[in-house]
Amino acid sequence: MQLVMTGATADEIWPLVRDFHYSKRLPSAIRHCFALREPGGFFGDTGEAVAGIIYGNPVNRAWPQEALELQRLVRADSCDAALSEFVSWSLRWLRANTRVPFVISYADTGKGHHGGIYQASGFLYVHETGAYQDGLVHPETGDYIHGRQCNRMFGSRSIATLTANAGEYEPAWHKTKYLYLKPLRQRRSAILKRFGWTELPYPKPNAARPLDEQPPSCASVVQPHGAAPNQEAA
Repeated sequence: MQLVMTGATADEIWPLVRDFHYSKRLPSAIRHCFALREPGGFFGDTGEAVAGIIYGNPVNRAWPQEALELQRLVRADSCDAALSEFVSWSLRWLRANTRVPFVISYADTGKGHHGGIYQASGFLYVHETGAYQDGLVHPETGDYIHGRQCNRMFGSRSIATLTANAGEYEPAWHKTKYLYLKPLRQRRSAILKRFGWTELPYPKPNAARPLDEQPPSCASVVQPHGAAPNQEAA
């Protein structure tokens, strides 16, 4: 079956995030959404979304807010299409239709990811973050309370505050994340120099990190469905 790549809304991508993404929530500052669809409708571009991409404002305020962060890359279990082709298509659309200087994205080793899809899509690997504490986790059920929610509940996400208020929960530690960079309208050398990054050899998968897929609150400006030109995918 030939799948179709189109623009999308956050509402269209939300069921995929809810059902198939480990975060189970939408980012807070969405700027562009894309869908990989089953063919449908008069022009063949309104079928059910089986994979989605969400780009938003970088969460880390140290990165320019005119840049984009690829924050969700998700597909239904029934979709076996090559997501690297889908990601590459969305990047070409952004380069041709926006003034976004570059895109960043993280691969979370704690979720079994090493960034293989980003590697296949031509991203540069530039940085590895250390493990860090953020939020609470229940040792028996695995239920997780994000650090932002801890701020609202306790006024802080510090270890001391969380330990004092955690009850049956324990402070949660996040594992290493790999940072990937895709220059669009700015030279790679300028970006690397600006942030003190160096292009590094790609991380490799291992037994603990076998697969890749791609890291609810309100959404802001979202590209409407059909905003991106349609293209068929195998």
